[in-house]
Amino acid sequence: MHNLYRQLCRDHRNMQQLLDAFDQLLADFARQERDPGTLGLILDALDYISVYPDRWHHPVEDLAMERLRAKPGASLAPVETTLSEHRAITAATRHMSTLFYAIANDAAVERNQLFRSVREYLQLQRQHMERENREIFPQFEQLLTREDWQAIEQQLQCQRDPLFNAEIRNLYESLQHYLASLQFDACVGA
Repeated sequence: MHNLYRQLCRDHRNMQQLLDAFDQLLADFARQERDPGTLGLILDALDYISVYPDRWHHPVEDLAMERLRAKPGASLAPVETTLSEHRAITAATRHMSTLFYAIANDAAVERNQLFRSVREYLQLQRQHMERENREIFPQFEQLLTREDWQAIEQQLQCQRDPLFNAEIRNLYESLQHYLASLQFDACVGA
């Protein structure tokens, strides 16, 4: 199994963890007595989602799916769906950021619209990853060769995951602390 493929799988686990934390932050945000730092963490999470998955993870998947298109036996319908979802997710992330930055700047955002948009966003993200895990990643594993992964690697400008990489985690330190506290609370409650 190639390192890029392993990284894509790790990214999905990390992203699921982040979406769960984002869900918890939104629950905290909906309460009247919310912590004032919650909005900052939500903005950090949205910034992370627009920086890492949209600028590294999805482009790697896109390159791998382009290689899949040339493989005999590849199932192309999920590839086409996934490629179009990447564009939709990028637009949805921008929309989420716009809504929450408006709130941060004291603009009026209708509560029902906000939470409806957030539920749709989280559903889109989760369904997307589930489909990739079920229909795309197995094809990556079965059909892409070491040479395919090396060609993909050559096309990439190396980036590191800023949330789950210790060397540059400080950019998202508050968000990382929040994720760690959720994991600790889950372990203590078990």
